Amino acid sequence: MSELIPTYQGSVYPWQCDQMGHMNVMWYVGKFDEATWNLFALMGFTTRYMKESGSGMAAVDQRIQYRRELMPGDTLSVASGVLEAREALPAGFRGQGTHAVAQL
Repeated sequence: MSELIPTYQGSVYPWQCDQMGHMNVMWYVGKFDEATWNLFALMGFTTRYMKESGSGMAAVDQRIQYRRELMPGDTLSVASGVLEAREALPAGFRGQGTHAVAQL
């Protein structure tokens, strides 16, 4: 597996939260999706490359472990790395999110 590198950094907005005040699960998936695209771009697998080469990608397995809720104003970052890469077969990658809260 490759070393994890920063691929996303952002924060939680109030409109991303559900009735319980936590960031809704749909937004976790979106933030990890952005991290995925950043990881692939860093490896040269950009939208332009895919169009020009006739290649693409598909998410076939996602596993998320929720360790604690994120609230409005919380910040988070994702670090990603390649799990495996094989010729002509799907490659795996790992994204790991971290959570930080700024206190004033």
